[in-house]
Amino acid sequence: MKLCHVSCWVLLSMLTVGCGSSGPELSTVGGTVKLDGAPLPHAFVTFTPASGRPSFGGTDENGYYELVYTDDKKGAIPGEHTVKVSTLRRADPESGTKAEPERIPAKYNSKSELKKTVEPGSNTIDIDVTSEGKVLQPAR
Repeated sequence: MKLCHVSCWVLLSMLTVGCGSSGPELSTVGGTVKLDGAPLPHAFVTFTPASGRPSFGGTDENGYYELVYTDDKKGAIPGEHTVKVSTLRRADPESGTKAEPERIPAKYNSKSELKKTVEPGSNTIDIDVTSEGKVLQPAR
């Protein structure tokens, strides 16, 4: 009988340790996105690491963004990231969102050449893009 209790305790301990896993260590990331030197409101920012899940954020009226890893976790995985900035929005009649064309050149989004490094801890990463370059509109 004691063996059964010990086995159950070991199994329960292993399950509890597995459930306690909270994912990778994240660093907080925020900053301002500027297009041709002016804050870029209502843009979508994506940080994609070499391996692992990307982090996302949207800019406010002043071009400020903060990254989120999941719905309930802020931040990004430390390391080098490919960064994408986009203004493309599809219309959503339910929410009243109007369609917006892409204004950012492909070298900053669909064919991004932009790299940023997320350090452990708290990061302020400002992103400066220019309107110079080919802007690609996705097929409808």
